[in-house]
Amino acid sequence: MVDSTTNKVMGQNMVDQVLSKNRKKLSNEMSLEQVAQEFESIFVNQMLKSARSAKLAEGILDNEAYGTYQSLLDQEYSKTLAKNHNFGIAEGLVRQFGKRVNGN
Repeated sequence: MVDSTTNKVMGQNMVDQVLSKNRKKLSNEMSLEQVAQEFESIFVNQMLKSARSAKLAEGILDNEAYGTYQSLLDQEYSKTLAKNHNFGIAEGLVRQFGKRVNGN
């Protein structure tokens, strides 16, 4: 079970990851909706990563290359899931920060 401190650290790490990755694009090219969608994708990726780490046994194909492939595949899955399914995270972020962005 994950405690609240770990959740806060993971959440802050995800925010830092989105901001550092897209800092230049944030002001120039990306809208709030796109940034919120990217955040939701990273959040879903963290969920997939946690689910993969909870496996009970090693598989026949488990090695470093397979782990890298699985990680990249999970990133693509998370982007697709966040884009095509409504988790509500992106909507909540847009609702929370929309007034600040549009007000400035």
